[in-house]
Amino acid sequence: MTSAAPRTAGQEQALDELRRIASAGPALQVLRVWSGERHGFVFVDVSVDCANLHTGAGGVRMRRRERVTLGLPSQFPFAVPTAWTPHTRWAGTPHVQWGSQLCLYVAPSTEWNPADGMAGFVERLMLWLERAAVAELDAPGEPLHPPVAYPSDDAGLVVVRADAPRAPTDRPWLGVALLRRVGDDRVDLVGWQGLSDAWPATAEEARSAAGIHDATSQVTLAFAAVLPGPISFEYPRTAQALVAALSTHGVSAEAALGLLGVVALVNRTLTGAGADGDGEESAPPLYLVVGTPSRGVAGERERLTHLVAWQLPPLAELIARMVPYQHSGSPRLAEIGREVLAIGRDWLEGARTAWARVYEAREEIVTRRDAATPASWLQGKRVLVLGAGALGAPIAAACVRGGADGVVVADRSVVHPGILVRQPYDDADIGQAKALVLAKRLQRIRPDVDVRPWVGDVVTTMFDEDAAASAFDLVIDATANRTVRAVLERRRAAQRDAWPAVATVLIGHQATRGIATIAQPGASGAGADILRRLSLAARADATAAMDDVVEDFFPDPPRTDLFQPEPGCSDVTFVGSNSDVTGLAGQLLTGVLHALRAPSNDAAMAALVVRMPTDPSAPPSAAAVWFRWPNDLVVPSADGRHEVRLAAAAVAEMRAEARRGARARTPRVETGGSLLGGFDPAAEVVWVDEATGPPPDSLLSQVHFQHGTTGVEDHLTARRTATARVTTFAGLWHTHPYGPAAPSPTDEQGMHDLVLPIATAPPRALLLIAGGQPERWRAWLENGTPPDWYARVVERPVYGGHAATPTPVAVRLVGVRWWPGGYATTPSPDEGGPPPRPRPRRWPFLARGRGRR
Repeated sequence: MTSAAPRTAGQEQALDELRRIASAGPALQVLRVWSGERHGFVFVDVSVDCANLHTGAGGVRMRRRERVTLGLPSQFPFAVPTAWTPHTRWAGTPHVQWGSQLCLYVAPSTEWNPADGMAGFVERLMLWLERAAVAELDAPGEPLHPPVAYPSDDAGLVVVRADAPRAPTDRPWLGVALLRRVGDDRVDLVGWQGLSDAWPATAEEARSAAGIHDATSQVTLAFAAVLPGPISFEYPRTAQALVAALSTHGVSAEAALGLLGVVALVNRTLTGAGADGDGEESAPPLYLVVGTPSRGVAGERERLTHLVAWQLPPLAELIARMVPYQHSGSPRLAEIGREVLAIGRDWLEGARTAWARVYEAREEIVTRRDAATPASWLQGKRVLVLGAGALGAPIAAACVRGGADGVVVADRSVVHPGILVRQPYDDADIGQAKALVLAKRLQRIRPDVDVRPWVGDVVTTMFDEDAAASAFDLVIDATANRTVRAVLERRRAAQRDAWPAVATVLIGHQATRGIATIAQPGASGAGADILRRLSLAARADATAAMDDVVEDFFPDPPRTDLFQPEPGCSDVTFVGSNSDVTGLAGQLLTGVLHALRAPSNDAAMAALVVRMPTDPSAPPSAAAVWFRWPNDLVVPSADGRHEVRLAAAAVAEMRAEARRGARARTPRVETGGSLLGGFDPAAEVVWVDEATGPPPDSLLSQVHFQHGTTGVEDHLTARRTATARVTTFAGLWHTHPYGPAAPSPTDEQGMHDLVLPIATAPPRALLLIAGGQPERWRAWLENGTPPDWYARVVERPVYGGHAATPTPVAVRLVGVRWWPGGYATTPSPDEGGPPPRPRPRRWPFLARGRGRR
């Protein structure tokens, strides 16, 4: 061994480890240590015992001992050593670069373990030699390493987006690649056309052939030759060697120069180059694209096309452009063409190839880095994002990156200085519409995506009364605006089956928690509905695990410590950083996509609650909690103005009471009870969360149902308190067994007077009747098949232009008029005495018929 130049501590460590390996036996011998021209490297010549390596057909020929030079970087073990042979006998072998360097690692950043040191590197070298000897450097089942084309700094880069053609087994595929110019040194390969196709003759035709609608985009052609077989593991460094390789596969030098010339002439037409007399400088670059069947998995027969691109110099473009003149009808031009062809051949003999850097973006080649994740649902979808703020902006960007075909961003606001701390805008954007700025940024992420801004109030424009159903696959409401939620609820209800999935996302007042609601297509409710359900479910959690969510999103009384970033009339917002809102946005969108990927019939509506990490001393809590609900039973009101949504639990209670009454009494005796829920006049929705059976003082018969009062106020007060007044008295229900679900005359009278069995009558109430002819009624009782329903929202009568003032109704009653579902009462004149008992009546069900309604 010879001494080397001053070495780093890492190189001394590597040499020491090599000596230890060599001392263990004759498998590896250190021959010499030396310094070379490569700055910072120390080189070690070693001899490796290959006598016992098994050899196979197609494997490299090994001598008994092979000499290998190892390069030890100055930053060892944090930099990977290199290995190469002093000979080129293995040139052309896969994973041998520049004729002698051995490619030991496919992905050094993940395969190289610094802790293994030189022992791990030598072990990898031995494995490489073993595989090379049996021609298994590309082991069965592993991806093939494609041929290498060493790029030149001045050849630019090509991004391949269009799947490549494949050559027949006996001849090459010849044609052109469509190139979209992106910058001075970059083009995107966006399409292919064969020799038999009609090549574009104008710029408009070129954009149309490439599927590009941007009138400012420039599309040119490149001559493309896809060969039926591989060339070698390394693409030639000289034009002469490349032409020889093409000739081997049926593409002669004359054909290559001729087609390059045709392409050069067409490109000048497409770009208008040379029209001003300065054609040589303005001519677009000329490319030769070469493909070989070199992509695939070892052991499988199918091979995809691997692509390389050579950017020819301006002289080559000039030569190629004049070669087609050899076929001119003018003898002089034909002679010039032949002379230029001879010049071209001479040029090819001495020219060097300048391979462009090629980046693959083909679907057939590249496995998306988000493959099999929830984001894969977005591929090919169209998404409408309402709001371009703290949540909407990162969500819209995620949709674009996730593969959406189209994204519309709707927002009416402009960029203010204060939002720059957490929203993806710049100082230069201040005063500009958020939707416009965001759309431009999203378009830069993926120019092929149709990104459109919508500047304005979505309530009065996008979702006005005459708006059609949404033409998207997903609508995401990130506005945190109650009005937007209400209008979505109302518009969607009118065309429920035509609407896509609707998600609503919002975050708490300190950006520590977030909520996402998901309404699947056809779900009975959307954001406003599901948030209401979530508030009820969170308050009903006996474990108190959701108390923080109640306090953050559904406080009672409402929060008064509101955050306004500027004193005066500034919008109320929340406190949170960029990392807070970005983290919540990602979690919420992922949850939405999870729900959309695996929809369930029993979970048409869902809500996700997520929490950001807290400090280490905080008590643990669930980071993500799901809630799911089936569809409500939707019953339109008789006047067509409201939609009544009956929760499954309420319907089940009404059915259970009807079945109980049929067993305990006679099947034709009516029953009923109270309805608890809520009204949303803006969304025109009546929610029925719960149904009760008849109070103990109720009277039931075949022709009417008298709703009692005992316990009604106590139960109602308890439910109002438990739900923070979300669930309160909503109306009354009763049955018409084996009869029509329609109001009787006494029902009509009761609805006219709006008299109810509660102390303070509300301004409106719901009358719900369940009925059905014998077969339908029995089906409901026996197996739950829905009966016929009648629903009417009754408003308090108006007298003299003013609604009657709700007046507490004394429980002491004088005289009662029957109303199925309620009382018509007159206050007692003797407020101090006990109320008189109603006079007993003979129940009319002893008589035939039901005419006494």
